[in-house]
Formats: sequence, structure tokens, C-alpha cells
Amino acid sequence: GHAYLFLGDEVSELENVARTLAKVLNCLQPRRVGKVATDCCDGCVNCRKIENANHADVHWVRPESKSRVVTIEQMRGLMREVYLKPTEAEYKVGVIVGADRLNASSANAFLKTLEEPPAKSVLVLLSTEPQRLLETIVSRCLRLSFGGAGAVRLDAAHRAWLDEFGEAAANGQKSLLSRYRLLDVVARRLAETKKSVEESLSGRSPLEQYE
Repeated sequence: GHAYLFLGDEVSELENVARTLAKVLNCLQPRRVGKVATDCCDGCVNCRKIENANHADVHWVRPESKSRVVTIEQMRGLMREVYLKPTEAEYKVGVIVGADRLNASSANAFLKTLEEPPAKSVLVLLSTEPQRLLETIVSRCLRLSFGGAGAVRLDAAHRAWLDEFGEAAANGQKSLLSRYRLLDVVARRLAETKKSVEESLSGRSPLEQYE
């Protein structure tokens, strides 16, 4: 995706995920599954610079004004940087910490860039209060939630399906056939889930007590 919205309870955790994504995109020696980079090495010059917040192509915006909002001047500065070609790495990355602190003017000024950012750029919005975000902002992002009460324990069947889906999704979906294959993986999972829900509801029905 070109624009992500990371949601969670702790902004520091969201920042860590955003920082790791920036590393993976620009790592010189990434770990790969096939041709897809899935993790960073944490040791190359790009990874070290991103970790130390001094990489020329990774930009962070945080609420800094007295009213604790992200101002239009901050967003214009970020947009200027994003539209410049990368100088040290493959991708420009812009991270907006506390995206729910965008005021109306700064959010509206950012919409066009958020919808159609330049090539080789990725925008990451972080929020612990998604209810404060404008719908026009939310609708332009791929949303990922990192909240919840701890890790979810998955059974073998669920893990197998996630592996199958991940393998299909990692191929880039460059052809119509590959998109249909990915859709088929999702459709079969939905059908299985629907059947399971219907069986569960039927089993709890009082009518099941009688022949």
C-alpha cells in the first residue's frame, strides 16, 4: 500500500512498527520470502540511520504546537519532502504520529497527497484515538490494528489458512488470474466461516431438542 493507518493503544508501539516498516522498505540486506522483503537486517547503514532518526528519506511529524495539533505548516513541509526523489534509499517514508491531531485545514491540505502520493513513497499515520480522525483521511488508508488484549492463540487450521493467504498475497497480484486466486482463497474461508456459524447457531436452537 502507499498509505497506512496504524491503530493501537500505545503510541510508542505504533512508532516501533512504523520504524520497522521504514527499515524493511529501505534495508540493504532484507530477509526475503521469495522476492518479497519481509524483515530488515537491523545492521546495514540504512537500518541504523532510520533507528537513530537521522535518515534523509524518512520523515516524522509530531504534534508540536501549544494546542497539540499537527499544523498545516508541518504537513506542507512533509509534502515538500515526500515529493522530492529519495536521496539515500529506495523509498521516501513519511510518518505522522498522532494523526488524530490533524486539524481540518492540515487534513484537507494533505488529502490529495494521501490519495495519490508520488512513486516510491509510503505514508504511515499513527493514531490511538481513531474516532477523532476525519473519514476522508481514514478512507484513503489501509488500516491495521495493533490493539487488543494480548496475543490471540490460533488453531492449526487458522494458521494454515493464514499461511496460504500470505503466500498468495505476497506475489504482488500483477495478473488478473493471480487476483482471482487470491479472491478464491478469501471466498473459501468466508464460506467455511459461514458454515461454522450456521452450525453453531443451529446447535443452540431450542428446536434441535425435538425430532
